[in-house]
Amino acid sequence: MKPTLLAALAAAALLAGSARAQLQPEEVLVIYDSRVADSRAVAEMYAGSARVPGGTGGVTGVRRGVRVLDLASTGAAVTTPGLITYTDFATKLRDPIRAYLTASGLDRTVRCLVLTKGLPHRMDDSDAILIGDNPPLFIDEFNAQDVTCASVDSELTLLWQNLSAGENGNAADSKDDGLIVNPYWKLSAPLRNFPTTNIHVQKTYVAAFGPVYQNFGSGAARLTPGDMYLVCRLDGNTLADVQGMLNRGSSIMYNVETDNILLDEANSNGVADTSANGELDNQAGLAAQRAGDDYEKTRDYVLNTDRRFAPALVRYDALANASNFFIGPRLSPIGGVLITGPVALLATAGSNHAGSFPTTGTGESVAIIFARSFNYANGAIFNTIESFNGKDFGGTGRGGIPQEQASEFIASGGTFAIGHVWEPLADTIADNEFLVSNFLEGNLSWAEAAWSSIPSLSWMHVVIGDPLARPARTSEDVNADGRIGVGDMYAFEVSPTDIDRSGAANTADRLLLVRSVRSDERAGLVQGRP
Repeated sequence: MKPTLLAALAAAALLAGSARAQLQPEEVLVIYDSRVADSRAVAEMYAGSARVPGGTGGVTGVRRGVRVLDLASTGAAVTTPGLITYTDFATKLRDPIRAYLTASGLDRTVRCLVLTKGLPHRMDDSDAILIGDNPPLFIDEFNAQDVTCASVDSELTLLWQNLSAGENGNAADSKDDGLIVNPYWKLSAPLRNFPTTNIHVQKTYVAAFGPVYQNFGSGAARLTPGDMYLVCRLDGNTLADVQGMLNRGSSIMYNVETDNILLDEANSNGVADTSANGELDNQAGLAAQRAGDDYEKTRDYVLNTDRRFAPALVRYDALANASNFFIGPRLSPIGGVLITGPVALLATAGSNHAGSFPTTGTGESVAIIFARSFNYANGAIFNTIESFNGKDFGGTGRGGIPQEQASEFIASGGTFAIGHVWEPLADTIADNEFLVSNFLEGNLSWAEAAWSSIPSLSWMHVVIGDPLARPARTSEDVNADGRIGVGDMYAFEVSPTDIDRSGAANTADRLLLVRSVRSDERAGLVQGRP
């Protein structure tokens, strides 16, 4: 072997020691209810019928090594899709999950919870019913430090924290009256790097701005990533949509020469401002939730730091008029910027885009149906600056402020999404910068990358898609066999490749390849495990 290849293989061996730190199937608990047909069916799709008590049989499953929990077996009352009351959330979901994890000794082993179609996704406010659907009243409630509504999913991330303790409908009488700053936000390490030793210890929080609680405790009382669960949801308009999403997530190879990264901001100066301003991606009303000028920072990271995607595919636009709205060909649009190639990231202001919108060939505005228009790559991600883009699961509907929906994106060929079930406030929108650096151009699992991009817990976010899905890119497929493996390292040494478009094939390219090989090889070993 060439000395350089030996060195690369040695580096891969060293990195393999940390590969185990990546999220594994046995660390994932799929939560379903056998009394709800859709929920049971999705559990079978994911885990396989053989691992799902009450399953109808015959379904192989996408991730057969995951664990399962049937809520019906816990004695909890059955729930319905969509909305759940603040009280019922605790008795029908949180407490039964806690009891199961404790009794089975899995409370510190499981790191990810997966909710299934048919289970509720919106936890209502404790005393101001449906206020999260009314932005002006919601802001008043937020300023009064009395917002308790959240997504079911985000509330479960802090499963062992008694956030509802003391809640009696008054201002700041519990830590549910607002949001918790996510300790995993902006990090790039696998969650397993953070121990679960103190997961049951109640943490100390300090209000940073109104009801924005930061984890200022020390020692065991300080909230760390090891104290939270990653929570994902396998949901969609139909069972076929969920199955399609899972199939696409099991085979992700982003093509860096054809797949588009869309950053359609609108009403921006186009500059990566160091300070906050009025742009929707650069708010600082809640200072503890700002990571920077997101769309511009993401653009600059892809173009200037990572550089693996062809520059022409990084489509950033800052202008606020209809002629600059990104739209795909499937709606035969009139106006806008036509994107015909496959889309890997759909990040857009969407219905909040300033100005008028293109129309379909029949004259319908695309403002709330634009996700139907694009051609999508396997692994396509939806992350729009819209308040209610995660509302319409379980037949909830778009509501009084119609916006594009994550469910419609999945139905149209998308694979992953981050949405909001109630008004989230612009400050808390997931950061594309970390979705890109940790997943699209990184090696974390989808669950890890998604939650690393979300500033808030006990808030409004839902993460849609297979938590164990991992990315690959054609830039590292040096031998062009459709997978990433040691063969690509041999091929690189025979014919070095300029993976990062720096103008030379060098050690930096070799390191990118080694990291991708390490991630892909480990994932391949565990995905087929029965």
